[in-house]
Amino acid sequence: MASSRFIATFLVCLAALALCWGRPALSETAISEQSLTSDIIIEDEFQPGDGLPAGKVLSVRGEAVVFHRDPTVGYRIQSGQPLYVGDIIRTGDSAWILCRLIGGSHINIKPSTALTILRSSYNSGRKTSITYLNLEYGSARFRLNPVAGLAVYDFKVQTGLASTLTSEADFVVRSKPDATEIIALERSRLEVTSMAQPEAVTYLSDFQKTFISEETISPTVEPLTPEDIESMSVSSPMAPPGSLSAVRNPVEGQGKKDDDALTEENIAEPKSNE
Repeated sequence: MASSRFIATFLVCLAALALCWGRPALSETAISEQSLTSDIIIEDEFQPGDGLPAGKVLSVRGEAVVFHRDPTVGYRIQSGQPLYVGDIIRTGDSAWILCRLIGGSHINIKPSTALTILRSSYNSGRKTSITYLNLEYGSARFRLNPVAGLAVYDFKVQTGLASTLTSEADFVVRSKPDATEIIALERSRLEVTSMAQPEAVTYLSDFQKTFISEETISPTVEPLTPEDIESMSVSSPMAPPGSLSAVRNPVEGQGKKDDDALTEENIAEPKSNE
């Protein structure tokens, strides 16, 4: 009888151990979920993407990575690197990037942001420039400076909740899972639509802002206060902190300088990228 009890107890313990080995603890599950991206390789030596360059990194501060069409291989971003259609740019917690697309727009990508270049095409023969970007999360400022003489110039930034279309603007988009904020600065004309109601258009002009969320039925347009404007100049400059701004006022006594004169050399504009 004692032997039978021992065998039964042994079998119960063995079964319990088997269950423990077969099912990981909660901490192990969390580690496993976090390690889903452990197969991503970050290369220090940059490799170009497919096709013609769609833009160029003008300056960078902090740790940032760009992925081409392969989401498992990333490259550390450095000044002077070209950007390509399909590129996913991700910035670290303290990283800033200033880049220029071939259509003439400057983009300041702020910390903790993911931005994808869906399309960036310039055709000098047809005089067209079309740019589509996706801001997955984070914040970026977009200052449009189109090439002179264009017949068509469309610039669109989309998030999970909203889409912003413009051909003349200096604006900021902030994207969170539950809300998108669009802020129009000086000389801006924006058409904002909610992904839930694409037929309804909200128009923004100079120094106005709006919010889009899942609960928003009819977005309201609010004016920026003087405090808002001052805060924007600090929180969303057109160049990473500590670097030379791509667009700044000329030094007194030295005359006016062209915007691009303060950046690296211009991106070589292809004859056609459509």
